This record gives sequence, C-alpha cells and structure tokens, in this order.
Amino acid sequence: MDIKSLQKFGIKTNDGVYATHKQIELLYCVPKRTLLDNIRNLQEDGLINGAKIRTVARDGKQRLQEVFTLEETIAIGLRLRSEMAIRLQQYATQLVTESIKKLKEDKRLLELELSYMWNKSDNEDLF
Repeated sequence: MDIKSLQKFGIKTNDGVYATHKQIELLYCVPKRTLLDNIRNLQEDGLINGAKIRTVARDGKQRLQEVFTLEETIAIGLRLRSEMAIRLQQYATQLVTESIKKLKEDKRLLELELSYMWNKSDNEDLF
C-alpha cells in the first residue's frame, strides 16, 4: 500500500476518519482472525473503544458496523507484526525520537536565553 492509497483510506466524516475491520485488515495485510484477536485484546486493555455506525448493505438492509478512529487504527497497527505494521512502528519510533530531540534542543535554548536574561538583570539596578 502506498501513500496515495492511504489518502483515500477510511470513512471520512466531520468528526474525523474512521476505518472498518475490513479496511484495517487490508491496510496491515493481516488475517481477519489475527486482527479480531488484537482488537479484542486492545479493547480489554481499555486502549481502544471502537464505535458502531449504521450502514446500508448491498441487500438494502441496515446493519451496525464497528469502526475505529485514526488513533485507534494506529494503536491496532502497533500491536501487529505484518510488514506494513512494522513500517508504521518504525515510522512512529522515528517521529517520537525526532520530537524528543527537538524538545531537548528547545529546552537547552530556553535555558540559555533565561541564563542570559538573569545575568543581564544582575548588572542592572533593579531598584
């Protein structure tokens, strides 16, 4: 699956993007049973909830279908071991690492700036 196909991924609403079991199964290239087991475990752990939406099937009947938010879809992928899921895990690790490095650098610069301002105020008459 490439980036272009991910742009069309999920069910888009005003509230966000949702994915069905089938869409997640195709996204991560995992068997249905594996996906269902991981979803059940994540729900038992309280990490995902899922939501039920009413859909109209091809036969015209209305059915409730469980869908997951983008965040929940990512959480599911972090538990799986498929090639696509592992790529997601590597990408997430890279993003977290870059964010931590940036936060450390921002903290260092802020400390330098505060130190400079503190030293400057020591030289001025504050009263």
